[in-house]
Amino acid sequence: MPFFESTEQLKEVFEKFWTEAKKDTEVMQKLEKSAVIVRFDIEQPEIHVTINFKEAGADGSLGTLGFDSDVEPEIKVWSTSETTNKFWQGKLNTPMAMARGQVKMEGSVPKAMGLLSKIKPLFKIFPRVLQDMGLDDMIL
Repeated sequence: MPFFESTEQLKEVFEKFWTEAKKDTEVMQKLEKSAVIVRFDIEQPEIHVTINFKEAGADGSLGTLGFDSDVEPEIKVWSTSETTNKFWQGKLNTPMAMARGQVKMEGSVPKAMGLLSKIKPLFKIFPRVLQDMGLDDMIL
Protein backbone atom coordinates (compact mmCIF):
# COMPACT_ATOMS: atom_id res chain seq x y z
CA MET A 1 0.00 0.00 0.00
CA PRO A 2 1.36 3.44 -0.85
CA PHE A 3 2.31 6.11 1.61
CA PHE A 4 1.38 9.74 1.14
CA GLU A 5 3.80 11.51 -1.19
CA SER A 6 4.62 14.49 1.01
CA THR A 7 3.87 16.32 4.22
CA GLU A 8 2.04 18.94 2.15
CA GLN A 9 -0.21 16.31 0.57
CA LEU A 10 -1.02 14.75 3.94
CA LYS A 11 -1.70 18.18 5.43
CA GLU A 12 -4.08 19.01 2.58
CA VAL A 13 -5.92 15.70 3.09
CA PHE A 14 -6.36 16.39 6.80
CA GLU A 15 -7.55 19.96 6.17
CA LYS A 16 -10.18 18.79 3.68
CA PHE A 17 -11.13 15.86 5.91
CA TRP A 18 -11.59 18.12 8.94
CA THR A 19 -13.69 20.60 6.95
CA GLU A 20 -16.02 17.74 6.01
CA ALA A 21 -15.92 16.12 9.47
CA LYS A 22 -17.05 19.35 11.15
CA LYS A 23 -20.26 19.17 9.12
CA ASP A 24 -21.28 16.10 11.15
CA THR A 25 -22.70 18.10 14.04
CA GLU A 26 -23.79 15.02 16.00
CA VAL A 27 -20.23 13.66 16.13
CA MET A 28 -18.76 17.10 16.82
CA GLN A 29 -21.12 17.64 19.77
CA LYS A 30 -20.01 14.32 21.28
CA LEU A 31 -16.35 15.24 20.77
CA GLU A 32 -16.87 18.69 22.28
CA LYS A 33 -18.19 17.01 25.43
CA SER A 34 -14.97 14.97 25.63
CA ALA A 35 -12.97 18.21 26.00
CA VAL A 36 -9.78 16.47 24.93
CA ILE A 37 -6.66 17.40 22.97
CA VAL A 38 -5.15 14.67 20.79
CA ARG A 39 -1.93 14.88 18.78
CA PHE A 40 -1.15 12.47 15.97
CA ASP A 41 2.59 12.20 15.33
CA ILE A 42 2.76 10.70 11.86
CA GLU A 43 5.86 9.51 10.01
CA GLN A 44 6.60 8.75 6.35
CA PRO A 45 6.06 11.66 5.72
CA GLU A 46 6.36 13.47 9.03
CA ILE A 47 3.51 15.64 10.25
CA HIS A 48 2.09 16.52 13.67
CA VAL A 49 -1.69 16.93 13.70
CA THR A 50 -3.43 18.29 16.80
CA ILE A 51 -7.18 18.15 17.29
CA ASN A 52 -8.25 20.39 20.15
CA PHE A 53 -11.65 20.14 21.81
CA LYS A 54 -10.68 22.22 24.84
CA GLU A 55 -10.02 25.65 23.37
CA ALA A 56 -12.10 27.55 20.85
CA GLY A 57 -10.61 28.39 17.49
CA ALA A 58 -10.65 31.72 15.68
CA ASP A 59 -14.28 31.17 14.66
CA GLY A 60 -15.27 30.52 18.28
CA SER A 61 -15.98 26.81 17.84
CA LEU A 62 -14.33 23.89 19.56
CA GLY A 63 -12.76 21.18 17.46
CA THR A 64 -9.79 22.90 15.89
CA LEU A 65 -7.25 21.18 13.69
CA GLY A 66 -3.67 22.39 13.82
CA PHE A 67 -0.24 21.38 12.65
CA ASP A 68 2.94 21.57 14.73
CA SER A 69 0.93 23.03 17.61
CA ASP A 70 2.63 23.76 20.91
CA VAL A 71 -0.59 22.96 22.81
CA GLU A 72 0.08 20.04 25.16
CA PRO A 73 -2.11 17.06 24.23
CA GLU A 74 -3.69 14.68 26.71
CA ILE A 75 -3.35 11.83 24.25
CA LYS A 76 -0.45 11.35 21.83
CA VAL A 77 -0.68 8.81 19.03
CA TRP A 78 2.25 7.75 16.84
CA SER A 79 1.99 5.82 13.58
CA THR A 80 3.12 5.88 9.98
CA SER A 81 0.99 7.59 7.34
CA GLU A 82 0.11 4.15 5.98
CA THR A 83 -1.31 3.09 9.35
CA THR A 84 -3.01 6.48 9.76
CA ASN A 85 -4.68 6.01 6.36
CA LYS A 86 -6.01 2.62 7.48
CA PHE A 87 -7.21 4.09 10.77
CA TRP A 88 -9.18 6.99 9.28
CA GLN A 89 -10.84 4.63 6.80
CA GLY A 90 -11.93 2.35 9.66
CA LYS A 91 -9.74 -0.48 8.38
CA LEU A 92 -7.38 -0.72 11.37
CA ASN A 93 -7.87 -2.95 14.38
CA THR A 94 -6.49 -0.38 16.81
CA PRO A 95 -5.91 -2.67 19.84
CA MET A 96 -4.10 -5.18 17.60
CA ALA A 97 -2.05 -2.42 15.95
CA MET A 98 -1.05 -1.18 19.40
CA ALA A 99 -0.04 -4.70 20.47
CA ARG A 100 2.10 -5.02 17.31
CA GLY A 101 3.74 -1.62 17.82
CA GLN A 102 2.19 -0.16 14.64
CA VAL A 103 0.47 2.43 16.83
CA LYS A 104 1.97 3.83 20.02
CA MET A 105 0.00 5.90 22.44
CA GLU A 106 0.69 8.02 25.50
CA GLY A 107 -2.08 9.15 27.78
CA SER A 108 -5.34 7.65 28.96
CA VAL A 109 -6.07 4.45 27.04
CA PRO A 110 -9.69 4.33 28.29
CA LYS A 111 -10.25 7.95 27.19
CA ALA A 112 -8.69 7.19 23.78
CA MET A 113 -10.87 4.10 23.31
CA GLY A 114 -13.91 6.19 24.27
CA LEU A 115 -12.99 8.70 21.57
CA LEU A 116 -12.63 5.89 19.06
CA SER A 117 -16.30 4.96 19.44
CA LYS A 118 -17.32 8.62 18.98
CA ILE A 119 -15.32 9.16 15.77
CA LYS A 120 -16.34 5.99 13.93
CA PRO A 121 -18.99 7.83 11.86
CA LEU A 122 -16.16 10.01 10.45
CA PHE A 123 -14.47 6.97 8.87
CA LYS A 124 -16.80 7.21 5.86
CA ILE A 125 -15.55 10.74 5.12
CA PHE A 126 -11.83 10.01 4.73
CA PRO A 127 -12.09 7.83 1.59
CA ARG A 128 -14.41 10.38 -0.03
CA VAL A 129 -11.82 13.09 0.57
CA LEU A 130 -9.11 10.89 -0.95
CA GLN A 131 -11.32 10.25 -3.98
CA ASP A 132 -12.16 13.96 -4.37
CA MET A 133 -8.42 14.69 -4.35
CA GLY A 134 -7.69 12.08 -7.03
CA LEU A 135 -5.93 9.77 -4.54
CA ASP A 136 -7.96 6.69 -5.47
CA ASP A 137 -4.90 4.46 -4.99
CA MET A 138 -5.00 5.35 -1.26
CA ILE A 139 -8.58 4.09 -0.79
CA LEU A 140 -8.77 0.70 0.87
